[in-house]
Amino acid sequence: MAKRTLLGRLGESVLIVFCIVTLNFFLIRFMPGDPVLHIIGEEEYYNLEVHAPQVIEEIRGEYGLNQSLGRQYLTYLGKTARLDFGNSYRTKAPVLETVLFRMKWTLFLAIPATVIAAFLGGALGLWAGWKPGGRFDLAATPCFLLISTVPTNCLAILFLICFAFQLGWFPISGITSGGLTGFAKGLDILHHMALPLAVLVLYKTSSNYMLMKSTVSLIRQEDYVSTAISKGLSQGKVLSRHVLKNALCPYLTSICMQFGGMLAGSMMTEIVFSWKGMGTLIYDAVNAKDFPMLQTCFLLISICVVAFNLIADLLCLAVDPRVREGMNHVG
Repeated sequence: MAKRTLLGRLGESVLIVFCIVTLNFFLIRFMPGDPVLHIIGEEEYYNLEVHAPQVIEEIRGEYGLNQSLGRQYLTYLGKTARLDFGNSYRTKAPVLETVLFRMKWTLFLAIPATVIAAFLGGALGLWAGWKPGGRFDLAATPCFLLISTVPTNCLAILFLICFAFQLGWFPISGITSGGLTGFAKGLDILHHMALPLAVLVLYKTSSNYMLMKSTVSLIRQEDYVSTAISKGLSQGKVLSRHVLKNALCPYLTSICMQFGGMLAGSMMTEIVFSWKGMGTLIYDAVNAKDFPMLQTCFLLISICVVAFNLIADLLCLAVDPRVREGMNHVG
């Protein structure tokens, strides 16, 4: 039955998360070089190796690197279950505290961008797909196709040069100017947020538009749509009852995947605008070889992707009766 299939999907998701946790552990351990070198830096490491090798062993013991691989793995699983991800190699601050703080700013930017782009891309793509070859389709499709092929960092740099450097309408970088409180600080954050938000909305809208347009164009040629039109149903009823209902499942799946990848999906935009979210955190952690920070970031991103993949399945089950029938048939 459908309930059994849903429980199976949930079990698959849990198994995938467990595999991700395991892979996350072994990838870091199998990287070349001594992890202690990345903890204290090359200069300090080679200096201690010559003059005080016992200190290197003490550091290795402090981080549990002198234990067997199996023991390290069990310890890692236990700490992960307790949400204990250790301290950053670079800043020595608790990893989870830093990640949650940076995640807040990424979500503050990515959630409104994804929601706005979902409605804009869906509405515009629906209209263009319903009237292919029309004026709107001929004008909008080449523009959105061009935007969707331009890398986000290039688009962000163009916006930065045009609207920040040349026109001076928006701040060049950062989240806030500092020294502000209350309502003034909120407005200042929104002012800093405007350009990166516009870049993300434009980029996501273009891909959503192309998906919805192609889906609606295919559905428009189906016999049941022609039958509905021949029965004298209004354009609005045909679009809502027949076209949009059948186009929602693939579109919602795509939007859920965007939500799943939003923790890392805005990385290049964050780097260009120096927006201190998850993107810049991962970038700094890669440069510093901060393994605990990278492990935690990748783990949260992976869990987010798996969770929204499951949500996409549930939404498709809710909006498309054919999916329910297929699940019942499998059950």
